[in-house]
Amino acid sequence: MSDPNQNVEEQWLNEQWKAKAKENENSEENGDSGKFSEEELLKHDTPLPEPTLISLVSGVAAQAMVSMGAIPNPMTGKTLMMLNQSKHLIDTVAMLFEKTKGNQTPEEAETLENVLHELRMLFVAAQNEKKRRDA
Repeated sequence: MSDPNQNVEEQWLNEQWKAKAKENENSEENGDSGKFSEEELLKHDTPLPEPTLISLVSGVAAQAMVSMGAIPNPMTGKTLMMLNQSKHLIDTVAMLFEKTKGNQTPEEAETLENVLHELRMLFVAAQNEKKRRDA
């Protein structure tokens, strides 16, 4: 049951972590190592759209979410909290936001602000979850 004092993001993260932990336990018990063959990986080498600032930031943000354990690693299907890596990736998004100011479209500026805010909120929730687990 969810704690009414937690914010929605913290509740969502807690539920995701619990579900992923259970899923990881089940896959380990069934002998599923989560590894992919080279052939399976090469199936995903498909043409991509033109690069944009938003697509770059989205990719870095996705990596940050994986490193916070907010979403499972797409290669392993497992979650792992690596908060130092998360902080570095969030700082990278902040640096991109600052270094491109004045050259952003209104849509890019709004998207970068929103992504940065969400990543920072998720990071705080991840820190709190890690403290709770370590206690």
